[in-house]
Amino acid sequence: MLENAAFWGASCAVVWGISDFLARFAGRSVGAMAATFALMTVGAVLVAAAMGINGEDLIFRTDGLHYLFGIGTATALGAILFYHAVTHGPVTVAAPVVASYPAIALPISAIMGARPDPFSWIAMAVTLTGVWLVARMASSNGSKDKPAEYSPSVIRRTALYSFLAAAIYASALSTAADQAAEIYGPLQTVLVMRIIGAVIVGFAVLSTKEKARFPVRAWPLLIGFGVLDTAGHLFIFIGLGLEHGEYAIVTSVAYTVVTVLLARAFLREQVSALQWGGVALVVGGVALLAAFG
Repeated sequence: MLENAAFWGASCAVVWGISDFLARFAGRSVGAMAATFALMTVGAVLVAAAMGINGEDLIFRTDGLHYLFGIGTATALGAILFYHAVTHGPVTVAAPVVASYPAIALPISAIMGARPDPFSWIAMAVTLTGVWLVARMASSNGSKDKPAEYSPSVIRRTALYSFLAAAIYASALSTAADQAAEIYGPLQTVLVMRIIGAVIVGFAVLSTKEKARFPVRAWPLLIGFGVLDTAGHLFIFIGLGLEHGEYAIVTSVAYTVVTVLLARAFLREQVSALQWGGVALVVGGVALLAAFG
C-alpha cells in the first residue's frame, strides 16, 4: 500500500481537506494573515525535523534560488488570499474554486511553450465550468423561510480571492515547482518555500496596524492546521516519486470534497444540487487533466 501512488494522493486529500476546513477557525481565531504566518512557521519546523530524521543534507546551490523564491512568494500570497476567503466567506465556495489551480496552470504552460492536447483543453473547460457553477449557485441557496447566510457581494469576493489564489498557485506550479524540486529535492523545496513564506507574511503582519496575537488557547488549532497542510505536501511528493505518480494528483483533488462535506456538516453551510454538480466537475476535470493531460 505504501508503494501505491493513489494511496498517498488519497491521504493528501484527507489531510488537506481537514486543513482547509480548520483554516476557517484559524483565521477567525487570530486573523487570516497571522494564521498564514503560523502555517508557514509550523510547516518549516516540521519539514526540518523530517529532514533531520531522514538524514537528508541541505543542498547549497545558487542556480535554483530564483525558483525557490518564486514558489515561496507565490504560495505565501496565495495562502493569504485563500485563508482570507475561507475566514470571511463560504467555505463551500472557496475550497472548490481554489482546487481548480491545475486547470488554470494549463494556459500558463501553453504560453511558456508547452503543447497541451485538445483533451487537456476540454478538461480545463470542464473544471472552469464547475468553478462557475459553484460560485453562481451559492447565491441561490437562500429561501423565503431561510435567507442565504452570505450576501452576494461576500460570495463574489470569496470566489474572486479564491480564484486569484488558484491563479497564483498555478503560476508557481507551471514555472518553478518542478525545477526547484529537481535541484533541491522535495523536502528541501518545501522547507525553503515555508521559510520564505514565513518571512514574507511576517513582514506583512508587522506592517499592519493591528498587532498580531497568538493566544495560548489557539496554539493547538494553529499547530494542527500547519501540520496537516504540510503533511499533505509531503504525501503528494511521496506519491509523485512512485510508479504512476500521476495517480497521486488524481486522488488528491478529492480534498475539496472533504472540505465541503465538513463545512456542510459542522458549519451548516447550504449546498445545492447544482453546487455539488460544480464540485464534481472541478474534481473530475482536474483528475482527467492529471491522468491524461
